[in-house]
Amino acid sequence: MQSQIYPYLAFKSAKEAIEYYQDVFGATEVYRLSPQPEQAKQFGISEDTDLESLTMHAGFTVLGMKIECSDAFNGNDEPSGQISLLLDINSEDSESVKAVDNFYKHLEESKQVEITMPFEEQFWGGKMGGFTDKYGINWMLHTSPWSKSQDHKND
Repeated sequence: MQSQIYPYLAFKSAKEAIEYYQDVFGATEVYRLSPQPEQAKQFGISEDTDLESLTMHAGFTVLGMKIECSDAFNGNDEPSGQISLLLDINSEDSESVKAVDNFYKHLEESKQVEITMPFEEQFWGGKMGGFTDKYGINWMLHTSPWSKSQDHKND
Protein backbone atom coordinates (compact mmCIF):
# COMPACT_ATOMS: atom_id res chain seq x y z
CA MET A 1 0.00 0.00 0.00
CA GLN A 2 1.27 3.45 -0.83
CA SER A 3 0.22 5.93 1.83
CA GLN A 4 1.45 8.75 4.04
CA ILE A 5 0.44 10.39 7.27
CA TYR A 6 0.92 14.06 8.04
CA PRO A 7 0.42 15.90 11.28
CA TYR A 8 -2.49 18.32 10.80
CA LEU A 9 -2.57 21.04 13.44
CA ALA A 10 -5.42 23.43 14.29
CA PHE A 11 -4.71 26.94 15.58
CA LYS A 12 -6.69 29.96 16.67
CA SER A 13 -4.67 31.74 13.95
CA ALA A 14 -2.72 29.46 11.62
CA LYS A 15 -1.32 32.54 9.88
CA GLU A 16 0.28 33.63 13.17
CA ALA A 17 1.42 30.08 13.97
CA ILE A 18 3.15 29.73 10.61
CA GLU A 19 5.10 32.94 11.28
CA TYR A 20 6.17 31.48 14.64
CA TYR A 21 7.32 28.21 13.03
CA GLN A 22 9.23 30.12 10.35
CA ASP A 23 11.01 32.20 12.97
CA VAL A 24 11.65 29.57 15.65
CA PHE A 25 11.74 26.28 13.69
CA GLY A 26 13.07 27.64 10.39
CA ALA A 27 9.96 26.35 8.59
CA THR A 28 10.23 26.36 4.80
CA GLU A 29 8.03 25.50 1.81
CA VAL A 30 5.22 27.50 3.37
CA TYR A 31 1.87 27.85 1.67
CA ARG A 32 -1.44 29.18 2.98
CA LEU A 33 -4.94 29.32 1.52
CA SER A 34 -7.66 31.59 2.81
CA PRO A 35 -11.32 30.55 2.54
CA GLN A 36 -13.32 31.70 -0.43
CA PRO A 37 -16.68 33.38 0.25
CA GLU A 38 -18.61 30.15 -0.48
CA GLN A 39 -16.42 28.23 2.01
CA ALA A 40 -16.83 30.97 4.61
CA LYS A 41 -20.59 30.64 4.26
CA GLN A 42 -20.35 26.85 4.78
CA PHE A 43 -18.40 27.41 8.00
CA GLY A 44 -20.80 30.08 9.23
CA ILE A 45 -18.20 32.83 9.02
CA SER A 46 -19.69 36.30 9.04
CA GLU A 47 -19.76 38.03 5.63
CA ASP A 48 -17.89 41.05 7.02
CA THR A 49 -14.91 38.93 8.18
CA ASP A 50 -11.54 39.60 6.56
CA LEU A 51 -11.09 36.24 4.84
CA GLU A 52 -7.40 36.93 4.08
CA SER A 53 -6.68 36.79 7.81
CA LEU A 54 -8.17 33.27 8.04
CA THR A 55 -6.53 30.03 6.97
CA MET A 56 -8.56 27.25 5.38
CA HIS A 57 -5.51 25.10 4.69
CA ALA A 58 -1.76 25.60 4.97
CA GLY A 59 1.47 23.70 5.24
CA PHE A 60 5.17 23.97 5.84
CA THR A 61 8.20 21.76 6.33
CA VAL A 62 10.50 21.42 9.32
CA LEU A 63 13.79 19.64 8.67
CA GLY A 64 12.29 18.41 5.39
CA MET A 65 9.17 16.93 7.06
CA LYS A 66 5.74 18.12 5.99
CA ILE A 67 3.26 19.53 8.50
CA GLU A 68 -0.19 20.81 7.61
CA CYS A 69 -2.52 23.13 9.50
CA SER A 70 -5.53 25.41 9.43
CA ASP A 71 -7.53 27.66 11.67
CA ALA A 72 -9.58 25.73 14.22
CA PHE A 73 -12.91 26.21 12.51
CA ASN A 74 -14.40 23.52 14.76
CA GLY A 75 -13.39 25.63 17.76
CA ASN A 76 -10.88 23.17 19.23
CA ASP A 77 -7.32 24.44 19.17
CA GLU A 78 -6.15 22.74 22.39
CA PRO A 79 -3.16 20.37 22.09
CA SER A 80 -3.28 16.86 23.47
CA GLY A 81 -0.51 15.71 25.77
CA GLN A 82 -1.18 12.23 24.42
CA ILE A 83 0.49 13.02 21.09
CA SER A 84 4.05 14.12 20.35
CA LEU A 85 5.49 14.85 16.92
CA LEU A 86 8.73 12.94 16.33
CA LEU A 87 11.29 14.45 13.96
CA ASP A 88 13.52 11.50 13.05
CA ILE A 89 16.86 12.21 11.35
CA ASN A 90 19.37 9.83 9.77
CA SER A 91 22.63 10.23 11.72
CA GLU A 92 24.55 8.63 8.84
CA ASP A 93 23.90 11.67 6.64
CA SER A 94 26.34 14.44 7.60
CA GLU A 95 24.18 17.24 6.12
CA SER A 96 21.18 16.05 8.11
CA VAL A 97 23.23 15.85 11.31
CA LYS A 98 24.49 19.39 10.80
CA ALA A 99 20.95 20.63 10.06
CA VAL A 100 19.45 19.00 13.17
CA ASP A 101 22.24 20.27 15.43
CA ASN A 102 21.74 23.81 14.08
CA PHE A 103 17.97 23.41 14.46
CA TYR A 104 18.28 22.43 18.13
CA LYS A 105 20.80 25.19 18.86
CA HIS A 106 18.41 27.74 17.31
CA LEU A 107 15.51 26.37 19.40
CA GLU A 108 17.54 26.72 22.61
CA GLU A 109 18.69 30.22 21.75
CA SER A 110 15.21 31.37 20.75
CA LYS A 111 13.88 30.89 24.29
CA GLN A 112 10.52 30.33 22.55
CA VAL A 113 10.18 26.62 23.34
CA GLU A 114 10.34 24.75 26.63
CA ILE A 115 13.12 22.16 26.49
CA THR A 116 11.68 19.08 28.23
CA MET A 117 14.64 16.79 27.46
CA PRO A 118 18.05 18.02 26.26
CA PHE A 119 19.08 16.75 22.81
CA GLU A 120 21.83 14.35 23.88
CA GLU A 121 23.34 10.93 23.19
CA GLN A 122 21.20 8.07 24.49
CA PHE A 123 22.00 4.53 25.61
CA TRP A 124 20.66 3.04 22.35
CA GLY A 125 23.22 4.89 20.26
CA GLY A 126 21.18 7.79 18.94
CA LYS A 127 20.48 11.30 20.15
CA MET A 128 17.10 12.27 21.56
CA GLY A 129 15.55 15.43 22.89
CA GLY A 130 12.15 16.92 23.55
CA PHE A 131 10.52 20.32 23.66
CA THR A 132 7.12 21.97 23.81
CA ASP A 133 6.30 24.91 21.56
CA LYS A 134 4.32 28.00 22.53
CA TYR A 135 1.09 26.30 21.41
CA GLY A 136 1.58 23.42 23.85
CA ILE A 137 2.53 20.94 21.12
CA ASN A 138 5.07 18.33 22.21
CA TRP A 139 7.93 17.58 19.85
CA MET A 140 10.66 14.94 19.99
CA LEU A 141 13.93 15.20 18.10
CA HIS A 142 15.76 11.97 17.31
CA THR A 143 18.81 10.90 15.34
CA SER A 144 20.07 7.38 14.76
CA PRO A 145 21.73 5.37 11.98
CA TRP A 146 18.87 4.44 9.67
CA SER A 147 20.84 1.51 8.20
CA LYS A 148 20.44 -0.21 11.59
CA SER A 149 16.79 0.68 12.13
CA GLN A 150 13.84 -1.60 11.48
CA ASP A 151 11.78 1.49 10.68
CA HIS A 152 13.99 2.38 7.70
CA LYS A 153 14.92 -1.00 6.22
CA ASN A 154 13.17 -0.13 2.92
CA ASP A 155 14.29 3.53 2.66
